[in-house]
Amino acid sequence: MYDEWEKVQKALENPKYKWRTVTGVATATGLDPITVVSSISNHPDIVIQSTIPSTNGEELFTTRKHYREKSSVLEVIVSSIKNKVE
Repeated sequence: MYDEWEKVQKALENPKYKWRTVTGVATATGLDPITVVSSISNHPDIVIQSTIPSTNGEELFTTRKHYREKSSVLEVIVSSIKNKVE
């Protein structure tokens, strides 16, 4: 279980991407999508979801740490004020 979370977290924090879909994380980790969703759900203190879906309608996720690292200062401030991530 812990090993699964490590794989999911690493995929979410891949420097090539700001946001990841469940499908993308599953492909990157070799885990099935249900396991990825479960792992993401078990870490609400670490993982955030975008309010805007991907271009094909899938939900997007990243870690709070990765979001701060990949976002501009303005994006972080606006997200804090709105209390949601876009």
